[in-house]
Amino acid sequence: DRRRVVALAAAVADAGAVVVQLRAKTLGAGAFTDTAAALVAALDECGGRLLVNDRADVALAAGAAGVHLGDEDLPVDEARRLLGDAATIGYSTHAPAETARAPAAADYVAFGPVFDSPTKAGVRAARGLERLADAAATTERPVVAIGGIDLERAASVWRAGASSVAVISDLARAPDPAELVRAYLDRHARLGDPTDAC
Repeated sequence: DRRRVVALAAAVADAGAVVVQLRAKTLGAGAFTDTAAALVAALDECGGRLLVNDRADVALAAGAAGVHLGDEDLPVDEARRLLGDAATIGYSTHAPAETARAPAAADYVAFGPVFDSPTKAGVRAARGLERLADAAATTERPVVAIGGIDLERAASVWRAGASSVAVISDLARAPDPAELVRAYLDRHARLGDPTDAC
């Protein structure tokens, strides 16, 4: 339901989420692009930015702020050539050594899954906080922690060195996702860290 997705994205961005990522692995290119374009328009109104998961072509066509890539997607250098210097490009890593050697053209690296995650069930084992800390120590780029993160675990993730957290299930289950985003930001602010939280 595109309207529900757009409304959710606008609500969390209006509450202070810095970036919304559209992850739609089974959506066809046309519907993916249309949904991304609708999200870009909605997020522009509240100061949010859209990153498209996997598909640099969709990000370009929809006017998104950038793309998030994994090791099986378009190479980061190619995405940079396609999207330009102003685009935000993220890259997924799953071990500290991968974080250390992430492509230079990536603006940030994601690391995870930190904890067991229902969206990654059976795909990868949880890496844990110690490996997250090791990964964060290997790079000067922002590290976005992903995987099984909820409000109770967020502070430990930030203390381990993550700049931001990517949250899916906790928001999807929340009766008021915007209020939950505000709670994440409040918890992050109490840690005294000025970097983006969510």
